[in-house]
Amino acid sequence: MSERRTVLVTGASKGIGRETAELLAGDNWEVFGTSRTPDDYAPDGWEMLGLDVTDDASVSECVSAVTERIGRIDALVNNAGYGLNAFTEEATVEEVCAQFETNYVGVHRMCRAVLPIMRRQGSGHIVNISSLSGLIGTPPSGHYAASKHALEGYSQTMRFEVAQFGVRVVLVEPGFTQSEFRANAVDPAEPIEAYDELRERIGGMSEHVEQRAAPASAVATTVRRVLNTPHPRLRYTCTRMDWLAAHMRCWLPQGVMHWMVRKVFGLQAAKRPAHSDAHE
Repeated sequence: MSERRTVLVTGASKGIGRETAELLAGDNWEVFGTSRTPDDYAPDGWEMLGLDVTDDASVSECVSAVTERIGRIDALVNNAGYGLNAFTEEATVEEVCAQFETNYVGVHRMCRAVLPIMRRQGSGHIVNISSLSGLIGTPPSGHYAASKHALEGYSQTMRFEVAQFGVRVVLVEPGFTQSEFRANAVDPAEPIEAYDELRERIGGMSEHVEQRAAPASAVATTVRRVLNTPHPRLRYTCTRMDWLAAHMRCWLPQGVMHWMVRKVFGLQAAKRPAHSDAHE
């Protein structure tokens, strides 16, 4: 059995997952990253395994491959996921189900596969990569935000349940991050023309957002911090701006918070209904 701590990082082909795998490998972790196409990558100092988090058999095979070789899993970083760039009305039921199948049910599959191992060990860290969207929903990603809100509730509940076994469950909540995430986001199959103006306006913000976005390494560093903390708290943000955004929703009145979101995204305020002269 290896004396090095072992971590399994899902969605490690690029972006946050790859930065996390490389950082932890540099810290002498035994790192296993995952991708649906593992043969396309040749990482240095760590290994890539095949995994599709939407498939039960794939999850079982991946986790078994690690335990058969190493004998334990000290940490699981659930990073695999994608965005759906659809206004809430636009998304088909199939698109919504696919979003949840990866971003939420996929995390549950991984946790179900790994938790029996961690319970037997009497220790382990599960780090679920959430998002500020799990706290504040903004257009045009309502269903992505919903999947992350679900992950927040799931993780908090699991944290209570598995603490008795020495397993720590933590949420890492990045804000805007420099990665291929937005480029790889899925557009709606049935876009609605009424949203085209807003779609164009938000799309025009992308370049400005990229300039302000934190590097993926900031998220990886936060994950490393969590894994090196024996008793981590439930939630971690990755930059000062992320921390401020996460807490403003608690500090500010709802009307002020909504005004700020409308201001940032160039949204019009709700139209007031016309009043009738008739007596009610």
